[in-house]
Amino acid sequence: MTSTTITPTTTASTTISEILWPRPASAGCVFCTIVRDTRGSALDLAQRFNFFPASPLCCVTFVLAGEFHVVDQPEAMERPWTGPKLPRMAFSGAQLSPLITWNPGETYAIVITFYPDAFSAMTGLDLSPFTGRIVPAEEALPQAILEPCRDFFDAARYEGIKRSLAILENRIETRWADMRPAEAKSAKWIEEWRKSVVQRAAQTGSGRSSRQIARRVKAWTGVNERDLQGLGHTEQLYAKLHAALEEGDVDWAGLAAASGFADQAHMIRQMRRHTGFTPEQLRQSAASDEAFWGYRLLGQYFDMPEGR
Repeated sequence: MTSTTITPTTTASTTISEILWPRPASAGCVFCTIVRDTRGSALDLAQRFNFFPASPLCCVTFVLAGEFHVVDQPEAMERPWTGPKLPRMAFSGAQLSPLITWNPGETYAIVITFYPDAFSAMTGLDLSPFTGRIVPAEEALPQAILEPCRDFFDAARYEGIKRSLAILENRIETRWADMRPAEAKSAKWIEEWRKSVVQRAAQTGSGRSSRQIARRVKAWTGVNERDLQGLGHTEQLYAKLHAALEEGDVDWAGLAAASGFADQAHMIRQMRRHTGFTPEQLRQSAASDEAFWGYRLLGQYFDMPEGR
């Protein structure tokens, strides 16, 4: 997706955007659960966009109310309702490009994000065919995971998410306890997690060549190691940008150098590749533009203490 220009809009106070962190028993498998609820909020067309950065995580999305349209072409920004509609229950693999969706009206959705290597271990799926794709959950998930997801979807619409999500977490934790690799662990940062995945790939199976290790990494995550390194680099850049904004000033040249980029132009290209925006555009929009609620949740993640 190329760099996108939108008209800034202020945050609607009645929308809900929330991160729910996993319980200890599912840490290392579930990264987090995201709740987005705009019911009762009068949002204009621009406020109903949803901007997300590229990510190595895989997700199961439950659209409990309303609709999401995927904006997969730059020209669709002018007519976002023409984009493909997100399935009510969808599975998505790693996204190497930024993701944009749009809601034609009020919406209520839950997204459970997983460490992809853990999800692969728990389901037996090779995740490489799902990179960059969003498919109906029924087309991707094995019955052992699909059934509890269906039960949650049905229960959440009528009983609310508090009790139904706890039941789904119980079932995921039971499955994870049975299938969890001995070396699996949670990690806050993409780079830290990448290193642990590569190390485990080097110690698993009979083949130990670099090609065999690379195949395992891609099957477990859907992404090659070079792309994982790039995503980790961008994550650290955005974390440093967030910290600089918290302090009230940004030295762009200093930020580029501190983040390991050759110069500002290199930094801008990398940020645009994974977010669709320049660092300056994100600085202007992420603080209060309703469509950038996902980036404000990232700020919560960056502020989270180590070893949560």
